[in-house]
Amino acid sequence: MHHDPLLSSRGKAVVNWGHSWVVLGVIVELPFRPRHYYCLPILFRLYLNKTKAAQHRRVHRTRPELAVEMLAALCSHREKRRFHVVADSACGGQGVLNHLPTNCDLTSRLLMDARLYDAPPERKPGTKGRPRKRGDLLPAPAAMLDERCRRVTFAIYGRSEKAHVADCDARVHKAPASPLRVAAVEPLSGGRQSQAFYSTRHDASAEQVIGWYARRWSVEVAFHDSKQHLGFQEPQGWSRRAVERTAPVAMLLYSLVVLWFAREGHCRYQPLDSPWYVSKAEPSFADMLATLRRQSVRQKVSSLALRGPGSRKIKQLLESTLAIAA
Repeated sequence: MHHDPLLSSRGKAVVNWGHSWVVLGVIVELPFRPRHYYCLPILFRLYLNKTKAAQHRRVHRTRPELAVEMLAALCSHREKRRFHVVADSACGGQGVLNHLPTNCDLTSRLLMDARLYDAPPERKPGTKGRPRKRGDLLPAPAAMLDERCRRVTFAIYGRSEKAHVADCDARVHKAPASPLRVAAVEPLSGGRQSQAFYSTRHDASAEQVIGWYARRWSVEVAFHDSKQHLGFQEPQGWSRRAVERTAPVAMLLYSLVVLWFAREGHCRYQPLDSPWYVSKAEPSFADMLATLRRQSVRQKVSSLALRGPGSRKIKQLLESTLAIAA
């Protein structure tokens, strides 16, 4: 969605809607930058609403259904590997939670007023009637924070934050068969509101659940860098096939650039002299892309058939000039 600040007023916001993609990426920690996570997009599905799906003669599928389809494809490809999905609230509801592959866990957000239940009691011998699906009603995440909480310090988003935390084992109303670890968080700094998270790893601690969800921010960084540096936000395709391939190719290119930099690009990385930005210590995606361009140009310049005195200086001048332009 793009908000138009020129046409909008205080009483009316003018927005333009673009394409809606459901993206599955792999979150990794690479050796050249410890304690930092990158999201490498690998699978994509274009969401069509009911009107567009009928117009293109396709079966309408919701975003959670598209997410489950990609998860099933990934988990079936590596059946012996255990996967752990970190998703926002749009893909963390019952549509995904109740249809997870057997070798997949899920960590996501939860509403503060969500109905939580204890495990159903054991059925006594001789009891008649249908067995209970849910146990006793437990306090909602907002009510959990009103009770006794723990004060903890998190190392997330590249900084240290303090918060009040309350956690418990519970089950949500729409998925009573899935035991969850629920964590309610009240930040003590930053001005953010209280939030609740859950994970199907019900044996995990609240700190682990919050730390797992914090890694989801790498997905937003991948979207931002793909739009800013790879033309993800500037396509001018009008045909259906052009629309379906432009975004996946741009984001796959993002994954390839990051992997190339992790494999050999970081050894050739030369930070620019920026006196106005002395706090920068690690390479950004723009630096990775500039390094790749310099190496490509250097290979082309080295292949030029320049001979005679001064040819080496000419090559160095060309490399320096193109390095600045990159």
